[in-house]
Amino acid sequence: MKPSPGADSTAHRIHVFALLVFATLGHTEPHLPPGTTALPSADQNGRGPLALVNLNHHVLGHARVFGGSQPDLFVAGFGGPQAVHLFRWIDTAENGAPVFAEPVEVNCPFKDKGSVFQRADGSIIGLWIDKDRIVTTEFDRKTKEFRETKRVKLPKAVKSPSSLGVLVNDVGYDLAFEMSNGGSGPAGSSWTEEWRPFNSSGISVGDLRYRYLLGLTAKGETKQITATKREVYFSMHGITGINLGPGHERDLITGSRQGNLVFYHNRAASGFDLEPKRLAAGEDGNALRHPSINPSVAAYPGGVIACGEGSLYFYRFIEKWTPAGAPMFAQPVSVLQENADLYAGTLPSPTTLDWNGDGVLDILAGNSEGFVLFFENIGSNDAPRFLPATRVQAGGRQIQVQAGYAGSLQGLQEARWGYLSPNFIDWNGDTLPDMITGDITGNYMVYLNRGTKKEPRLDPAHPIYCDGIDLHGMWRCRPALAVIEGRPAMMIVDGEDHFHLYRHIDDYNVEDGGKLLLNDGKPIASSGGPGGMSGRCKPDFFDWDQDGALDLVIGTNRVNCIPDRDNGYPMAALGRNPLIRGKVGQFLDAALPPKVKKTLGTPLLMLNTGTNSKMRFSRPIVFSDEAGKVIQPGGAHETGAVGTMLGSNGPNLLICNEAGRMFLIPRSKLHWE
Repeated sequence: MKPSPGADSTAHRIHVFALLVFATLGHTEPHLPPGTTALPSADQNGRGPLALVNLNHHVLGHARVFGGSQPDLFVAGFGGPQAVHLFRWIDTAENGAPVFAEPVEVNCPFKDKGSVFQRADGSIIGLWIDKDRIVTTEFDRKTKEFRETKRVKLPKAVKSPSSLGVLVNDVGYDLAFEMSNGGSGPAGSSWTEEWRPFNSSGISVGDLRYRYLLGLTAKGETKQITATKREVYFSMHGITGINLGPGHERDLITGSRQGNLVFYHNRAASGFDLEPKRLAAGEDGNALRHPSINPSVAAYPGGVIACGEGSLYFYRFIEKWTPAGAPMFAQPVSVLQENADLYAGTLPSPTTLDWNGDGVLDILAGNSEGFVLFFENIGSNDAPRFLPATRVQAGGRQIQVQAGYAGSLQGLQEARWGYLSPNFIDWNGDTLPDMITGDITGNYMVYLNRGTKKEPRLDPAHPIYCDGIDLHGMWRCRPALAVIEGRPAMMIVDGEDHFHLYRHIDDYNVEDGGKLLLNDGKPIASSGGPGGMSGRCKPDFFDWDQDGALDLVIGTNRVNCIPDRDNGYPMAALGRNPLIRGKVGQFLDAALPPKVKKTLGTPLLMLNTGTNSKMRFSRPIVFSDEAGKVIQPGGAHETGAVGTMLGSNGPNLLICNEAGRMFLIPRSKLHWE
């Protein structure tokens, strides 16, 4: 209804698969009410972390395009609209991070497998891998485009390279190519009951895929330039030539799937003579590990910019070396952009509460990187203004939850994802908000708040138990929390894929409160299928229609089927979803037509037609705009959504897209029926 006036792989992650599906078969475009914009940074000049509207980023290189004292940046985005953007350098922050202007899209025939650099004569060159060719382009400053100037066939030894790095020499440049040594992950599809990424001993199955470097010199000589073919697990995600001072003018650094920055000292003034790999280190001498998965690297004056899933980070070279000969860098700081959107990391799951006791609602959000972020509201509830995020701590350390070796049902290759979904409630009755989380593992943890209203201080994570067993449900789900009949309670998606209530006993224990039911007495299911199609649900208790009974506002993945797989939302009701069976386009249900509509994560509403003590829920309904178009903020993997009193004339809807943007949509712009 409309509110009345005045009413309140198989071894790759499903990310990769979804992108293949969208590119191959087409997909539903995101939709928000007309005029809706992402929440902006309220910091000085709107500064905030630099991040395109993509899941992943790759810095192609830098050049002085606009004549500033520091070079400008070329960045490609993946997982979303693929394009190459140019960022103009405008400042350096106090912590040493470069600051850039808003991005300008440049015309480029390539979006991937490239490297951009500037010659001594000032010309800006882009080199690109196009199947079995290396393509040279030159950047036109006036028209902001890369124009092809040459195309050369690669030697046969350079077969299917994944990325390239450039080292300039006196006669041209030498190229380093990222090569695969073969190998494959577990057999089968992670979207089936038969999927087994670990054997009965708990060991990951399938080959561990590795990468190495092959060199192509300016003289046309081709050879393996790394000591082994097992240099970096899974992928390097890019190579950069870097000048680290006298004797280190032509070194190389690569990224890696797991976040290490891998360093190679090159002793050759021309061509390659690489020493064995070393891991770039922090100021304590220990190997660095990038905050998120899949970082690629690009040299930048004074250090390195690294980025993968998430925003861009700057590592400042401190001009020191470990005893083993590895370069040492300061801890990474966010590369900044002016007039930026607030950035919550990828696949954010938000909630709103007064975290610092100043009387206004703030935003806290978890994300796929495994962090919990605090966005301080320096405005009011009716007219909120938020500062860029700071990371929430527990036990004196930044919270970061990740799968590790065996924490993801999709296998070892997901070790660096966390999918942390926090929610808050006064769990132990001391009037302070405590945090309860779900994550990639399917476990539920409580972080008790031992601070004050103005200065929260969380204990380290502690498991929640039911009948002495760790409370465990479907992966990547958010717990819904509420005080029901004077007693804290939490609702999760249980092991039978049903919405299930548990009631507080003490700080760390709950008792079974039974499954939540539909009006017809049936349980409420959430998943679109087994394995990787399960879970991913973000429910929240919230009295949307202001009748005193707690409703459910639910963020979803596109494969969720709430409350059942036959007619549930969003997948069955709004589209159908393909299954990985060796090729894109072989479908879960063979009876489905081969050409079917795809859909995206979709915020849902389930109204409570009963009472808080005896809940009964209507079937899900979608939110739509005045034209009747379904609200879908963008993204296949997960979409966070909560009801909130932020904004005037609430309740209103706070939703996220998977690329890290948050949108506060007024109730007056929404329809539901």
